[in-house]
Amino acid sequence: MKKLGLVAALMVATLIVGAQNSTLEARIKNNLYLNVYVNKTTCYVGEPIVVTYKLYSSLESVSSVTKDPEFKGFELRDLVGSEDDVVSRQTIDGKSFDVHTIRKVQLTPTEAGKLVLDAMVLNNRIKLIDNSGNRSPLLDGIDDNIALKNGDYRISIASVPININVQEAPANVKPATVYNGAVGDFKMNVYLSKVNLTPGEQGTLQITISGTGDFSQVTQPIVEWPSGVTAAAAQVQEQYDRKSKTAPGMKVFSIPFTATNKGSYTIMPVKFSYFDATRNRHNTVSNPPVTFYVRTGAAAPTTKTTANDQAERNDNYGALLVGLGIVALLVVAGMLISRAKKKKQGQQPAQPAPLRTQPVSPVPLPHNPSPDVDALLQAAEEAVAKPGNSFYSALRQGMIHFFEQKYQVPAKLFYKSTLKDTMTEKTVPEYLQNEVFHMLTEIEMSIYSAGGLTGDRVRMLEKTKAILKKL
Repeated sequence: MKKLGLVAALMVATLIVGAQNSTLEARIKNNLYLNVYVNKTTCYVGEPIVVTYKLYSSLESVSSVTKDPEFKGFELRDLVGSEDDVVSRQTIDGKSFDVHTIRKVQLTPTEAGKLVLDAMVLNNRIKLIDNSGNRSPLLDGIDDNIALKNGDYRISIASVPININVQEAPANVKPATVYNGAVGDFKMNVYLSKVNLTPGEQGTLQITISGTGDFSQVTQPIVEWPSGVTAAAAQVQEQYDRKSKTAPGMKVFSIPFTATNKGSYTIMPVKFSYFDATRNRHNTVSNPPVTFYVRTGAAAPTTKTTANDQAERNDNYGALLVGLGIVALLVVAGMLISRAKKKKQGQQPAQPAPLRTQPVSPVPLPHNPSPDVDALLQAAEEAVAKPGNSFYSALRQGMIHFFEQKYQVPAKLFYKSTLKDTMTEKTVPEYLQNEVFHMLTEIEMSIYSAGGLTGDRVRMLEKTKAILKKL
């Protein structure tokens, strides 16, 4: 009978401990939980989605990932990882939480069907009794039978699995051109560096694809080169935010080529295909044919540009200042030599009178005066209401002249990498560098899309002025 009573007591104690554990874990999970967010659960093959895992905690705890999702059927790109330590504060139902972004990924499905994002699992160590013996309010009503280690309680939490429905892109509208999986909204511009070449002289065909979307899937379009033309591998320049698929960006393919025989050559339209998930259709963009000519004889004289004229004026001004400085030094040196000779001959020099030489313009110390931004952008301001892309071209040209005068960046080296190195060397703050690059990207995209509303142009003009005046 006593044995039976002991077994019953143990069973009751076990039930009590289990109930208390259940109560404690329920309390903990109201204060510590893991959520998963997906920007869409239905998409097409090749259409990227963004998945974010966030840990919400109002407790003193330490968490670690014990199981990552496998993301089967997707190509993976990490945008934010736990090592990035992205933390914010958020109030939910009157309670303040630390919100940790555990992981943020871009997933591009490679197959159709129902794909599953399996659960992420975290192991958590929650401090319930501190070193001074103070108990957490979570332990109210809980006796000392709860298993704690150094005042910590361990618990695992997990996100819920997510089903993603992936559909094949509509087969009836697939383009005849090569489609490499690019998804987004893109535009394309194709042009030649010059249309008149001499035999063997190198030209460049530049293909610029701009817009928004997954630029990692944007590859060089196929070019049908005419017979007699030899093309080299393309040089690729990229300007886009790898962590965002909605910010504007661009990819430029510069393809060098040569032709040895005289004549005219026509490059047939270049085509680029992408899938527009917003409109649920494939799009193909192309350009008109472009023609260039190979002729013998001397190359045509180079026409001076405004940038060249300004550079020449700067050089002449610098030479003038140097000349004036040399003249001043010669005058002073002559006077010193004359005084030294008189002293050597034993002549008692009179009280030195003030030097009376012909006035010489003071030679300024070398510096980079701030260019007149309004004057440099005057051409753009006058082109605000003109159709086409003349406004944006003038705006970009104004920026080129600014960096040419302010930081001596030659127009022919006006590239993002050159500007980055120059501004870093001149200790321009990084946030201001980013403003310059974002502005340039927006201008270049507008050039290639050939348009924009007048209100947008006025905004861009004023924004460009404000950025340049801060440099």
